[in-house]
Amino acid sequence: MTVLVTGGLGYLGSSLIRELPTHPKFSGSTIRILDNFRQPRFHSLWDLPAYADYDFVEGDIRDSSVREAALEDVDTVFHLAAITNAPETFDIPEKTWEVNHEAAVNLFRDAQKSGVDEFVNAVTCSVYGRTEQKITEHSECNPESPYAEAKLQAESDMFAEYDGEMDLTGLRLGTVYGWSPGMRFDTVVDKFAFLAATGQPLTVYEGAEDQKRPYLHVQDSVRSMLFAADELGDGEAYNVVGENGRLQDVVDAITKHFPDVEIGYTEAEQLNQLSYIVSDEKIRSHGFETGHTLDQGVEELADKFRAFL
Repeated sequence: MTVLVTGGLGYLGSSLIRELPTHPKFSGSTIRILDNFRQPRFHSLWDLPAYADYDFVEGDIRDSSVREAALEDVDTVFHLAAITNAPETFDIPEKTWEVNHEAAVNLFRDAQKSGVDEFVNAVTCSVYGRTEQKITEHSECNPESPYAEAKLQAESDMFAEYDGEMDLTGLRLGTVYGWSPGMRFDTVVDKFAFLAATGQPLTVYEGAEDQKRPYLHVQDSVRSMLFAADELGDGEAYNVVGENGRLQDVVDAITKHFPDVEIGYTEAEQLNQLSYIVSDEKIRSHGFETGHTLDQGVEELADKFRAFL
């Protein structure tokens, strides 16, 4: 068996490629990593399990020849490659559409033609946009960034072309946080931990403290992908959430584990996100459970920064 992980050096991919060799279904498989080093995370290749079989394809998923090489003899695809920094995508909307939509759908179609057995697609809860109602997979989507727009359209196109021959799952992941070999610091929990560790104050918008968002530990994200490959594949979307936490819950966890941090409050003309709560009852009804809390994730990050504390 050969397993392809696109974006395998990224925040989620760098953890997934380390979990695959120990997962019963994929034990003994060749793990193929596809990445273009857009973010130069060369360190994500260090210290991979020596008992596992890896190979590496460097290239851009927009290139059909790269996709063809990456998909050779592949049984399972975990598609993680994307431009993921939502604010950045406002500056590069055309490239975002090419990578997050066009290349993703082309990869899905190529996988179908290549005889791949299952395709797990990492999506995002940000496809829902602003809402004050509890969100399920049947809720209306209203993406507010080029990133979310492209991810939603790619997911929609894949579902429209799903014919049951190749298993397909769309995982709408909450705001991911926690340590991985391919760290990123542009999401709120990780960014706050970095600022606190390096002696920089945190700035919180007044009135935003009680806003809720769906949070998900990086390891639970990876576990949901493995679960999807084992148990799902029915051509449907699944929300994946560890907890719907308030911004104040994040601040409380940071102050607990970084006790010297300074918190500053400022007025904002417009808050960038209304409070929203996402239900993941659908995937839990199939037997999936998350295992990490915000407090545990921040404690883990504090341990990584322990030299500064």
